[in-house]
Amino acid sequence: MTFWKLRLIVRNGCAMILAALLFFSWLYCPADACAAARQAKKAAPAQKQPDKPAAEEPAAPPEPEWPAGPAGDAARAYASGDYATARGIWEKLAADGDNQAMNNLGVLYDQGNGVEPDAGRALHWFAEAANAGNPSGMNNYGRLLEQGKGIPANPEEAARWFDQAARLGQPEAQYNLGFLYENGRGVPKDDAAAAAWYSRAASLKQKDALARLGHFYHIGRGVEQNTQRGALLLYAAAMEGSEQAIKELENMARENPPKASAVLFGQKLDETGREAMRASLKKSGAKARREDDRHICDVYDAAGIVPGAGEMAICYGPSGRLAFVKIDYSAADRARADAVLKMVESRFGEPTAGEGEDARMWNLGSVIVATQYAPTHRQMSLMYMVPQVYHLTTK
Repeated sequence: MTFWKLRLIVRNGCAMILAALLFFSWLYCPADACAAARQAKKAAPAQKQPDKPAAEEPAAPPEPEWPAGPAGDAARAYASGDYATARGIWEKLAADGDNQAMNNLGVLYDQGNGVEPDAGRALHWFAEAANAGNPSGMNNYGRLLEQGKGIPANPEEAARWFDQAARLGQPEAQYNLGFLYENGRGVPKDDAAAAAWYSRAASLKQKDALARLGHFYHIGRGVEQNTQRGALLLYAAAMEGSEQAIKELENMARENPPKASAVLFGQKLDETGREAMRASLKKSGAKARREDDRHICDVYDAAGIVPGAGEMAICYGPSGRLAFVKIDYSAADRARADAVLKMVESRFGEPTAGEGEDARMWNLGSVIVATQYAPTHRQMSLMYMVPQVYHLTTK
């Protein structure tokens, strides 16, 4: 599994963020609705993780690909917030034996979407979906059993349902089962088994599993200690917005303080925002190619303010806080890329982690610095990312 490869491509007035592990976990919400709604601006709700176990910037959003027939009608209704219509369709589909519709009805009653929250009805529909073989239904039924929601807690039975769903490839269930093994709840305490299930879920980009597996590798729990692998996993989880991973990276940075803090153009990157950064860049003489609040990224000609650089993109979250900076350097060969890398190392010291010859990462705590060499594009990129804000730009 690749834990790296972050690229920002600025073209045709759009900023496209591509990250191998920046994946929005959605398996708890109605599947048909989520698949389509994820492509639209107004997505269906993501899974609410249990307290215990648990982008491109186009001018207009792409047209969602809706399922055919009644399932598509329900998906469109759910995505638009018309829960009553979605519920009516799913009730008919469930009566005909559609196990995904059964799970979707459970979600409505569990979350109170268009209905009064009703743990009993949620439990009923999740149980129906689980017994009909739906993996998400199995996971959701197990979750209510583990939490004792609408039924006396039964962690042993919860573990059985998590196990069934996990073996069918359901990433939330894989994470939940790993959590039970980590804590010895409903199953014997077994760190190696926990790490194995977290690893399966992490390979499917499940955010909480990435964070737990990163912690395991960092301290050598259930796996052979590998601090670099741990840092990469925590980085992947943090960039998805995992508070656990963000805090652990900050703690790691306090234990091994970087040589320098993340400051550019006189601005502390984890504290600045759009107005302050624009003012600072203007004072520095930066030539803007685009400064437009309708886009998450401002784009600049960096040649005059960053020696050797070509283009620079500075991108912001919904509140205007800085999310990340990407500076591109022309690198016709590896010697030029290595020169940029040495420049970064001279400022921040030895990398916290790396992958292959082309990617490096420095953990500064609240800011992650990374370099990525792309030989085919003859480009070396330097990136500064603020995880607390960055993940908001990918939603």
